[in-house]
Amino acid sequence: MDSNSATRKDHLKLAKRGLRKGLNIFSPGTHINAKGYTESIADNLVSSVMPADFESDLKQGSGNEDSGKVRATHSSSALVVNCFGPFKRHLSDLQICGTEGLTSLHFEKKCPTGLRGTPPNLDLLTEHTDHIVAIESKCTEYLSPHPADFSTSYETKICDARRESSWFREMQRLIKSPRTYSCLDAAQLIKHAFGLLNCYPGRKLTLLYLYWEPLNAVDFPIFEEHRSDIAAFSEMIAGSHLDFEAMTYNDLWSSWDETAPKWLSKHLRDLRERYAVTI
Repeated sequence: MDSNSATRKDHLKLAKRGLRKGLNIFSPGTHINAKGYTESIADNLVSSVMPADFESDLKQGSGNEDSGKVRATHSSSALVVNCFGPFKRHLSDLQICGTEGLTSLHFEKKCPTGLRGTPPNLDLLTEHTDHIVAIESKCTEYLSPHPADFSTSYETKICDARRESSWFREMQRLIKSPRTYSCLDAAQLIKHAFGLLNCYPGRKLTLLYLYWEPLNAVDFPIFEEHRSDIAAFSEMIAGSHLDFEAMTYNDLWSSWDETAPKWLSKHLRDLRERYAVTI
């Protein structure tokens, strides 16, 4: 297929097919249905991840991630669990956004914005004595984006210091132009930022946007579109008390290579066999 003429649906289909292929290579014989779902969550995990690493966290979240989404071979929740699950047992080995010596790690962490309604659920939140690093994980979602959408309460009910932030100004811009970004779900990131600023005032905060790309992403303009969105968004919300960073899973794994203990080296091999695929 010519990557320049492919539609978003084509890209999504290719990506899902590649991720399905990755699981077939990593775990031959695993049954995957026509929609790309395994029969159980356990079938979609790499070998070093145990249900005890994440089950209680997912049950406490409000995104129903434990009920089926994690069984999808293209699931961003499965990706973040597969990547970070073992660190529940090896927390001292985790380095993220220049921070180590973490004290806790939680999947599907609720961070209420102070407004009515369902609070945003962060895919992962890690704590250090003076630094919170929160992660929004993306697998294929950005290949089928939707316009930015905010309830009116975000603009009318937020009256604290968040109202003076670059995040609030960017929200106002997106309310007027909801299709500003072609791939990035900026509205979701802004809601996460409001939740973090509400729940952890005075703490050093980083929101990390961590996303999957195929090994041959350079062959498909859609992935460059996504990166351009990230760069434009980063520029718009710069200068806030809450830092925004973005990187691919492949880049994260490369950053762990140099100092990886034995268990993590094996884990990285498993992750790459499972997710480092071409489409």
